[in-house]
Amino acid sequence: MIEQLVSMDFITLVSLKFDFLTQAVDAYLAGASNIKVVSLILMMLALILFLFLIIIIYVRNIIFFVRSNNPQKNIDDENASEDDKLINLFNNDEQQELERELQKELDLALAERREKERVEEEQKKKEQSKKEKDEQKKAKKEAENEKKEKQNKERSRERGKNKVGIDLDWQKGRIPPAELAATAEISQATLSYQQSRKELGELLGLAMDMLGRGVDDLKIAQTLNYKSRGLADENEILKTIDGVKYFISVCLSGKFGQLEKYAELPDEEQALYHLANGDPSLALALLENLMDENIDRANASASEEKRQKIYSEVSAYACCFGSLSEINDIMLATSAYELAIELQSANVTAWSRLGDVYKKANSSSKAAWAYQNVLNFADGEIDIAEIANANKHLSEHLYAEGNSLQAAKLYNSAKQYYDSLGISRRLDKQELEIIEIIESNREASLEETIHKLLGGSSNTRN
Repeated sequence: MIEQLVSMDFITLVSLKFDFLTQAVDAYLAGASNIKVVSLILMMLALILFLFLIIIIYVRNIIFFVRSNNPQKNIDDENASEDDKLINLFNNDEQQELERELQKELDLALAERREKERVEEEQKKKEQSKKEKDEQKKAKKEAENEKKEKQNKERSRERGKNKVGIDLDWQKGRIPPAELAATAEISQATLSYQQSRKELGELLGLAMDMLGRGVDDLKIAQTLNYKSRGLADENEILKTIDGVKYFISVCLSGKFGQLEKYAELPDEEQALYHLANGDPSLALALLENLMDENIDRANASASEEKRQKIYSEVSAYACCFGSLSEINDIMLATSAYELAIELQSANVTAWSRLGDVYKKANSSSKAAWAYQNVLNFADGEIDIAEIANANKHLSEHLYAEGNSLQAAKLYNSAKQYYDSLGISRRLDKQELEIIEIIESNREASLEETIHKLLGGSSNTRN
């Protein structure tokens, strides 16, 4: 049917059919009633609808036919489908590759995190192990220190037991037996004093080095007070510095060179070298011979005035002798100060230092007597240091006797003087650094220092 419709002239066919239909309608309407007219109209509408349906079917078949006769378009559609499939496949592969890369990165990040955690854990273990070792070392060190401290205490007790029965021969003949009996047991304070004297003797080299550099006495005293850690009081430090300075001044005066036995005695440089190392024996040998020859000369003089002048000079030598010997022999120092007073009864320095050695020997009544003589003979404008020292120790004696008011007055007077000197003031950082430099170079420069102290002239004998 489709082929016939396609092959025939569609317009002609429709035209013929339409003419036939018109004639039939005219004939029918010529003798028809109103009902027939209505039915005819309905039939016409049905026919039109039928024709419209036929046209639709016809057009659809034409389109299908055209498509069926165009294979290239079908191929393109198929190809398009294949491309879409390839594109989809490629997209799927890319998505999978991307997912693999992301998974790989995640695995690497996880591995790095685990490695970091492992390293941190090892570091914590090392720190903990180190901390435990440090604590063990600290505990071990504390245990060793406690053991050493216990051993030291036991040794100190043993030494104390052994010292109780010591017969202090150097005090016999100088201190009455009644007072000597009271000193049978050596107190801890006396033992501390022995240590302080030794420490002060070890600092003589530093004092001489500072003297060679032109440092003033108070700064030297402040330095020795700091280095001795308060084991020696201000008066003892000043006394030692005065003794060293006075011995050097005697060396410079050439008086030792005038001695008859000078050739048999140690020379001044040797004496100073040993003194710098805490050994005053050579210096004392020179002073002893100087005192002996001058006493013999004074006794041989017919002039009382000249004799008293020589005695006054020898009394000063005896004070110097006592200051140096007090470093390690308090008995010899006591004899020297007593000789100085015997030669010159108004020697305030000798009375002050004699009071010191009596006090160190625990002879408080003799010490008070010596300090009282200081106040009796002293000049208030010249002997300020000796007066302050006497006031300080007399205040302790008065306080022990119950006279606290007078004791406080004397103590405050002495304290005011020593505070004005500033010996107890702490050294600043720069001063400490300078002292450390001086001490580190002291041994190497000791001979040069002594040569400088002696005025640059060599007194060494072959």
